[in-house]
This record gives sequence, structure tokens and C-alpha cells, in this order.
Amino acid sequence: MATKYDRVAETAKTGITPDAILIERAIQIAAASLDPLGVAPTGVLPAGTPMAPVPASGKYKPIRRALCTGSCTTGEKVINMTDNTMFQVGDVVGVVAAATPLLAAAVAIGTIASKIAGTSITLVANAASAVTSGDQIEVMENVTVLTMGDAVILKEEVDLRGADGVAVDTGSVGVKAGQIAKAQLNYNVSLGITGTRLAAELPMMDLRNTVAGVVT
Repeated sequence: MATKYDRVAETAKTGITPDAILIERAIQIAAASLDPLGVAPTGVLPAGTPMAPVPASGKYKPIRRALCTGSCTTGEKVINMTDNTMFQVGDVVGVVAAATPLLAAAVAIGTIASKIAGTSITLVANAASAVTSGDQIEVMENVTVLTMGDAVILKEEVDLRGADGVAVDTGSVGVKAGQIAKAQLNYNVSLGITGTRLAAELPMMDLRNTVAGVVT
């Protein structure tokens, strides 16, 4: 007969390794967020999108940046890049020098007036700071401090469109620490120093290359 003094033991294996442990946090995504790769409907953010908070509100928006492929002096408006799908008319953009991707905050250069077919953008006014090939162009709205510590990877797909089709702030979950393959990131195709900068903004994430031994 069982009594309260009997001992019960179980042997169990969780199957969890350190690489599988994730640290998550609840985030509020700003209604004005856009899919970084510009895929319609742009109001739907895929899982794997790098996100960072807007300082003024604390709400999260996707990190958007790409590499410059040509020079632009302070007397010019057109900037050529590897990919312009991350940018929208009205975005205020800045430049991070290729020589110091981890040491310098972005310096604002102007507001986007239009996107040229292909990979270029045109500013409303002449660039406020010179840009050279290999520099990084990024949207200034939520990337003002490099190692902000608040950047996350979106865990699940989020549809920002409300019942009436109008975008609304939406709650979701972001992964703050763990492991994610670069192929899973909804991010720009240029990588290079943009990937280096992203890794610095996500110091608790283990970004594994999909091809062993290949550094991007």
C-alpha cells in the first residue's frame, strides 16, 4: 500500500542542448513597419526579421540597410546601392563608413525623394555627408546606437493589417539570445559590413553561417 513516505523517481531526458535554448521577449511592433525586402503585402513581417526599437516610442521596427556601390559627394543627390528594396520614399537615411562599421554611429545624409529603377535612391536635397563605395546606408528611425542591446529577431510572422485593412501596432515575440542561421534572416542581400554591424547589434545571438568555413 502506497504511503506518503514512499519515494518516486523518474529518469527523463529533455533533449535540449545549449544551442537550442532561446531567450525571448514580448515586443510591440509599430504599425508603420515594412517588410525589409519590400515583398507584398509589405505590412506582413516574416519570421526572422531583425528588429530594433524606435527610441521615442520603444516600439519595434525592422532594421533596414544596404551597401553603397558608388561615390556621392555633398553636391549630389543620387546614391547607388547593391539593393534599394529596403528603402521607402520619405525615409531619413544615414551613412556608416566602411572603415569603421563598428565604431561609428550613422551620420544622417538626407531624406529619400524617390527610388530609381534598379538599385539607386534619390535624396530630396544634396547629401549632407559624402558617401563612398563600400559604405553602409541605413534608415535612421531605429538604429541610432550600435550595440543597443534591445535588437531581436522576430520569432513569428506578424500581419500588421487590422480588420479594416489599416495597419495597427501589434504585439509579438522577439528572440534575444540563441542561434539562427543567416539563411533564415529576412534581411538585405548585400551582407558584408551590414552583416557585421547586425551581429554587433545582436550580441547574444549566435549567427551561424549556412556554409561551413564561409565568412560573410
